[in-house]
Amino acid sequence: MALKPPDVPHLAGRDAALREFGFRPHEAAWLTLVCLHSGVFTRTQFTEYHRCHRKKTSRFLRALTGRGFAREHPVPGVGTRLRYAHVHSRSLYSALGVEDTRHRRKPEEDVVLFRRLLSLDHVVRHPRLPWLATEAEKVAHFEARGIPRNHYPSRIYGGAAKRTRRYFPLRLPIAADLRSATFVYADPGRHTDTELRSWAGGHRHLWPWLRVFGTKVHVAVVTRTVPKQHQLSRRVAAWASPPVRPLTPEEWQTVVAVRAALLSADPAALEQWGGFHAARRVLIRLRQRGAPEAAGGTSGPAIDGYSTHHARGLAPQALA
Repeated sequence: MALKPPDVPHLAGRDAALREFGFRPHEAAWLTLVCLHSGVFTRTQFTEYHRCHRKKTSRFLRALTGRGFAREHPVPGVGTRLRYAHVHSRSLYSALGVEDTRHRRKPEEDVVLFRRLLSLDHVVRHPRLPWLATEAEKVAHFEARGIPRNHYPSRIYGGAAKRTRRYFPLRLPIAADLRSATFVYADPGRHTDTELRSWAGGHRHLWPWLRVFGTKVHVAVVTRTVPKQHQLSRRVAAWASPPVRPLTPEEWQTVVAVRAALLSADPAALEQWGGFHAARRVLIRLRQRGAPEAAGGTSGPAIDGYSTHHARGLAPQALA
């Protein structure tokens, strides 16, 4: 029986480009997810997602590697013949319009490999979220919200001759619309939570802006083990804070009007707020509530909610 393609709205028909290579609809959709979010996957991930027999997975992998679209490599640190697939073909990525993605490169470090596998695992578990699949999509979404780029996490690559700033450098999944934004942190097996804190620090300006605009910020943590899940749950739980009540359009108009009146130093213009000092107090109160930085508090990042889970199929005991 033929497998049905998954219902994944954020693909937005992009998988049709890979059907031109002769892939079945469910295979094209899967490869599109992989190319956009990780570049790598395990046979178990494909089998569990499609709820198919391992023989179908094997046939798919033989066709994929036989045509030179992917290679299989041993999963590091595992004393078995378990392997993962790396989709590297330039033609597939070019067809999707993401030829310059780093997912085409084979992950040289174990932490990078497992970060990518965990990212894919979370996306395929929540296929109907509005995922922003590429760096360009993430930047475009937040710029459309009126948030400047200097508030996004970024990193400079290259030497003095050619330097490139890349945004959201860990390439972890983000799902966002006007109502909510989910930021995924995939822990590849770190012994400390330093990377988590550094990742959150990179979003210390973006998250408050979203909350002030009325968008709920949710952090989803995915780990490889239950103990690590519990450890990071305690850390992320401390970030949750009461919802920020954004300024209404009328209150923003008041901010603009009071500021203009104060700059003019015109007593008649200030009279409706009770004079200079009273108007200044009104402005301070509204600006404190409306300032994105204030939404984060002083003890760390502030979010509206969080969730955690461990990917059983990528746990060390499952791979051994």
